[in-house]
Amino acid sequence: MSKSIFILGANGFIGNALTKRLNEEKKFKIYGIDINNNNLINLIGKKNFIFKKGDINKNISWIKNTIKKCDIIIPLVAIATPNIYVKNPTKIFELDFESNLKIIKLIVKYKKRIIFPSTSEVYGMNTDKKFNEYKSSLVVGPVHKSRWIYSISKQLLDRIIIAYAEKKKIKYNIFRPFNWIGPKLDSLKLAQLGNGRVLTIFINSLLKNKNLVIVGNGSQARSFTYLDDGINALVKIIKSDKINGKIFNIGSPKNNIKIKSFAKLVIKEFNKISNKKYKGKIIKKTELEFYGKGYQDIPTRVPDISEAKKYLKWKPMFNLQKSVNKTIKSFIESQ
Repeated sequence: MSKSIFILGANGFIGNALTKRLNEEKKFKIYGIDINNNNLINLIGKKNFIFKKGDINKNISWIKNTIKKCDIIIPLVAIATPNIYVKNPTKIFELDFESNLKIIKLIVKYKKRIIFPSTSEVYGMNTDKKFNEYKSSLVVGPVHKSRWIYSISKQLLDRIIIAYAEKKKIKYNIFRPFNWIGPKLDSLKLAQLGNGRVLTIFINSLLKNKNLVIVGNGSQARSFTYLDDGINALVKIIKSDKINGKIFNIGSPKNNIKIKSFAKLVIKEFNKISNKKYKGKIIKKTELEFYGKGYQDIPTRVPDISEAKKYLKWKPMFNLQKSVNKTIKSFIESQ
């Protein structure tokens, strides 16, 4: 039996890629909403894709009716860029928490299944070598460091979903992406303003021959995951009816790298692809200079993916070099 799926934030980085993949499988009825549709142009009008260009805070009637008719709801609407955590924390709270809480309550009301995007940031400054979904403590910094509002907003929604599930009011899965990268990661226009994620900010600097800025001494490490690997995991979650209540880290532990080394790798891969060789250099700025006083960095972020391996029969296939290369190539080709 085919499933009907409602993706809120269908035009976003994860949303457009997931919509495309589900459409290719031709056995899902897909509903989507987003304030933009530029990443979905080739899908608009497809028989099994119904799209509403709208705002989740203004088109609540349409959203309510769509939740009623769908089997699975995937609310991907969120701001996930550190610069905005620091500069506009109330915006993070209002969209990432309050708006999504309204959606969760509707899913509870109509007894639907939710696949919820948490974040690797919920683990905060935990010092575990690998973060486990059920064992690792969630450790964040002091309240005057506003960068943690994103982590806390997501963590509280995770807990609310689980609380509803304990009362048998909702079926759920939670997935935690670990630094996914790939085509359409952020717009270069936003990256130019510092409102992107690290790779798009780097790519924007490379394209403009500007210096690459690393924050602090660059010793902080991340585990970068290629988008296709992440989407493969999501499709497995969608297709499985036997994993209710499971939480999954979706990341590539083998792709863990310090940012200072990552910057060098990005330059190397850019020079392989681009006709114009990069002539800038890597420079350092303090956290205060780059983000402001509300920022606090996370030293490491490595996923334990044993749950995904066991229950989804999933593991990442793209190594770091290929992940970076394919992402850079997609941005160059879109110029």
